[in-house]
Amino acid sequence: MSASPINLKTTLWGIFWACLSTSLGGTTVVFTRMIIEDTEPLSLTAIRYGGAAIILLGFMVAKIRLPIFARKDLVALSLIGAVMFAAFPFFMATALADTTAARGGLLFATMPLITMSMAALFGVERLTPLKVVAVLTAIFGTMIALGENVEDIAPHALRGDMYMFLGMLCASSFNVFSGKYLVRYGNLPVMIFTMLIGVSVLFILAMIIENPFSGSLEFDLTGWFIVFLLTVPGGALMMFSWGQALQRITPTQAAITVGLNPVTAIFLAAWLLFEPITARVVIGFFLIFAAILLANYRQRRTVAVPARD
Repeated sequence: MSASPINLKTTLWGIFWACLSTSLGGTTVVFTRMIIEDTEPLSLTAIRYGGAAIILLGFMVAKIRLPIFARKDLVALSLIGAVMFAAFPFFMATALADTTAARGGLLFATMPLITMSMAALFGVERLTPLKVVAVLTAIFGTMIALGENVEDIAPHALRGDMYMFLGMLCASSFNVFSGKYLVRYGNLPVMIFTMLIGVSVLFILAMIIENPFSGSLEFDLTGWFIVFLLTVPGGALMMFSWGQALQRITPTQAAITVGLNPVTAIFLAAWLLFEPITARVVIGFFLIFAAILLANYRQRRTVAVPARD
């Protein structure tokens, strides 16, 4: 039996929103790499996510009734927000000061697999043999890609890769532990509340450690345009699109589109940053993408049909 036109249309729109979100995510890797040398990570991420939070908050106030969070959930949501929207963006921005955008994009694509492993570790999800193969495939692909010698354009790439991996751990922890709150309060309210908490942490740390009002955010016109790209399409629109996707398709279907993140990062970095597209990067990408497909594979159950006389 073929899918109904309404369900097919909903699925196609869901895939469109997921592809848009993950593609925008790839551009943020490149744009962060382009601007990070002119600023500092705490200040940049505070203004980026602060602006995105304000845009999404305005949209939510206009379209959605504001939820009331239970007091017992506020502490957990605040902790999750600090990890996702303070630690994750800080590690990502710091990483891209050292590693290439292509390597950063490939590490970003491992997030679903890190999430899956973390969920299994904490008993949230069962790790099947096929998922173990997927994780090992992703590790192998990552090792191949990161084995590339990039000392001429990124002499401290391995240090940046470690920071990027720490960022993926932070983002994966949000994916694992935010589920019940997303169901209870909705995707957008939880996203905005946790984002505001994370931005508050970033701003306080930036005021203590950096100089956001006297040096860290002194950009030229091109620099402010990159900040705009990171904040509006690469922040608010990216998160809104992901929420729209999860309303129409399953997390499994959405996770497969994460493979577009490194594709966008690799080709945009080659164009804007003149980063080479090497055989190791391409092989690493295909192995990581294959691992995502393996991790999300669902074997169809066959139904025996009784024989007719």
